[in-house]
Amino acid sequence: MAAAGGTAAFGGALALGGTEQQQARAATPHGAPARPLALTHATLIAAPGAQPPRPGMTVLVRDGRIELVGPTAEVPEPPDARVVDLDGKYVVPGLIALRVSGSGAGTDDPSGEAAARLSGVTTVAGPGSPSVDGLPALWPGSVEARDEAAARRAVRRAVAGGAAFVGVHPRLSRPAYRALAEEARIRRIPYGGHCPDAVPLAEASDAGQRIVEHLYALLLAASTRDEEIRHGLARIGLARMGLARIGAGAAGHSARRNAHPGRYRDWLRQIRRLEWTAVRSYYPDRADRLFDHLAANGTWVAPSLTAHHSLEEGETDSPYLRGIRAHRLHLVAELHRRGVPVLAGGTHADGLHEEMEQLAGAGLGAAEALRAATAGPARALGLADETGTVEPGRAADLVVLDADPLRDITAVRRIAAVVVRGRLITK
Repeated sequence: MAAAGGTAAFGGALALGGTEQQQARAATPHGAPARPLALTHATLIAAPGAQPPRPGMTVLVRDGRIELVGPTAEVPEPPDARVVDLDGKYVVPGLIALRVSGSGAGTDDPSGEAAARLSGVTTVAGPGSPSVDGLPALWPGSVEARDEAAARRAVRRAVAGGAAFVGVHPRLSRPAYRALAEEARIRRIPYGGHCPDAVPLAEASDAGQRIVEHLYALLLAASTRDEEIRHGLARIGLARMGLARIGAGAAGHSARRNAHPGRYRDWLRQIRRLEWTAVRSYYPDRADRLFDHLAANGTWVAPSLTAHHSLEEGETDSPYLRGIRAHRLHLVAELHRRGVPVLAGGTHADGLHEEMEQLAGAGLGAAEALRAATAGPARALGLADETGTVEPGRAADLVVLDADPLRDITAVRRIAAVVVRGRLITK
């Protein structure tokens, strides 16, 4: 998948769905350095979860790309290179902050070198177009698609605008979702985000949804009371929130004036008891069949554990909320056990470290948690030839750590330096 509409953020990291202002900023003074960069004597974790760490390695960077990787004793240093001795340090691929659904380019994209130094995020990936929701939309900036025609128009607009993929939100109706999926296939653009409340998860996977964000749909699909819960979700969306339907003339327009972040939080609060019903009616055999189905289809799941916790701040710490949180961790472990690829996505850049730590603690382990924020999202987005691993030809987006993240994933917070498209940024 081409990263159409991609831009540069904080001096060169690929940011899918950036604004024109970001494009202009990327084209000026922050380009690749004139001198090559040689990172020597590092312990290299080139492909987390796929290759073992290699000590005593050099990564040679030229013109913003990785030119050569090899043992320091065997890689000659160009006479004009800037040489940085990284003995005792660890080099990993730059982190990818993945936002599958949202209001377009993303309002929380980290821009500026300070963000890179603090987080190690070198790529911010978002749809590049407003997400598509039903009526009423739950988030500002979403496109409200009341019917199949509006859903198809939303896909066509996304393609025309150079979007990398189409984001999907929870309230999209089943007919509108099917139309969106068909139009996305015709236009050859991937789509992902929430699995809509009205759409069974296996059906969404079969339809071709690339990435499923959050765990609500998994909880529902693994429950023996799924139909009861689905009816409850429909009632929340149109009745209990007390929101009137929008007239036919407004269908398919931006929901910026009608939706607000508080509406999304209201929806989340009201589905909590339905989540608890799903937890209590969880059927392991049914879950295993579902997870095997997702794995066979190559459907990626971004649990967004940190986003859940952030949105639940201020809620009463009730036994059922604690039970839901514990069950989410169990679901992550089961997804991994059954071979479903997991992503550290659905959160802002500052929360990516915590998301990786939660995934590691849930059963992925440190290597797979690191992969979930590097090679995983690169593959899911069709960018594996551009970023996600440390290999010749890839963009020179790297993080230098003071400690081994494979021993302790919290080492991703101990950042010594960041390389963004060949530019070395130190603290």
